[in-house]
Amino acid sequence: MIQLFLDTLLAPEAPTSTLFILLLCVSLTLLTSTVNRLLSNPKQLNAWRKEVKQWMDEFKAAQKSQDKKRLAKVEKQRSRIMKLQQKMSWQSMKVSLLFFIPFIVMWQLLWSIYNEPVAYLPGLGPLSIVYWYLLCSLFFSTVFSRALGVGIGSVD
Repeated sequence: MIQLFLDTLLAPEAPTSTLFILLLCVSLTLLTSTVNRLLSNPKQLNAWRKEVKQWMDEFKAAQKSQDKKRLAKVEKQRSRIMKLQQKMSWQSMKVSLLFFIPFIVMWQLLWSIYNEPVAYLPGLGPLSIVYWYLLCSLFFSTVFSRALGVGIGSVD
């Protein structure tokens, strides 16, 4: 499957835009993942994620058991958990805010240049720049997030 994908991607008749958009996506995804790593504390984020998950599990168990005393005990922690979730959201928003305007400008430029399919994949057919970039971005953001220890995929 991977060999077929690579053969299609690197075929002589494949548009040069296919490889260009792929390399652009890899570069930008690596850049944003690296900046995310530098601007956040992955160990702290993972600790917060674990704490929120434990609270959610306890909350669901308390609801399921219909134990009012247990539910009241869990509810007392709700405001602290909400604050942790806000801190986690802010950590991920920092990078988004930093790259928002440059990405808008980049997309305006790319849309003006590439108005026809930029990639052809078996089973999917021709892909516009939006779908090709999205496909590449989903793949590489997962890879880089795990490799750099940032993002949701990095929880132990």
